[in-house]
Amino acid sequence: MSGQALGEWFLDGLAALWYRLDRRHRKIALRNLAFAYGPELSPEARERLARAVFRHFFRFGWETLVLLVASLSYINRRVVIWGQEHMAQALSQGRGLIAMAAHSGNWEYTVMGYGLQYGPVAVVAREMDHPLGRALARYLRQRGGNWMVDKQKGLKDILSHLKQNHIVGIVIDQNTTTAGGWLADFFGKPARTTPVAALLARHRDIPVVPTLSRRLPDGRHLMVVLPAIPMEKTGDPDADIQRHLELQNRTIEAWVRTCPEQWLWLHRRWKNQFEELYR
Repeated sequence: MSGQALGEWFLDGLAALWYRLDRRHRKIALRNLAFAYGPELSPEARERLARAVFRHFFRFGWETLVLLVASLSYINRRVVIWGQEHMAQALSQGRGLIAMAAHSGNWEYTVMGYGLQYGPVAVVAREMDHPLGRALARYLRQRGGNWMVDKQKGLKDILSHLKQNHIVGIVIDQNTTTAGGWLADFFGKPARTTPVAALLARHRDIPVVPTLSRRLPDGRHLMVVLPAIPMEKTGDPDADIQRHLELQNRTIEAWVRTCPEQWLWLHRRWKNQFEELYR
């Protein structure tokens, strides 16, 4: 057995142990998959897919360590970007853009690679509570030249970056509070979704460009940049924002369905509307 194959075997073994011991996240993943796919997946298929999700995120953790210590040239070589012309086209309008992302693939790896290849991105993320974790997360997101914007109080910084025609990266596929999100279908079920990208698109004409990631079979990381999601303006701003949110979630769902083992099924995505699902 080669060294690489031995390493893969070792990581798979640890991921299987995590799946066995972490009852809470195992149940969340299995219930999410049953809720989202319904009869499309048999119980056996859900089990296999849930195990694959744990393997993916165990590798995600290992890759995060690599991002902290590896040379930037190494990281740069491990990231492939498709569709950069859509970023360039949106930026040509001079208003900046929202890079709409999801918890798919290794989004930390690809956004660092994008910053190294094409210039810095303002990454919107929640600051961690523990000082050491907060420092490490900020170092991780900024060591390749990107900026980090604190999600909790970041609107002023987001607007500042947009005025400078910068890219602002926002991950939009997590559950929010009732006050903090709008309902939009995700896998055919209503899910609370942050409306910030749609609001900026409607009221400030900011382009919203999907940027979706996945790990390739050879271990490299792919970011696909899609054309900006159109904002159709009518006399009903709320309906315009709702329509845009539905398009955002539909885009992410289509991406997740092509590679479901690389999405964050460990998160309680529908908790706001279906709290009983996770009891």
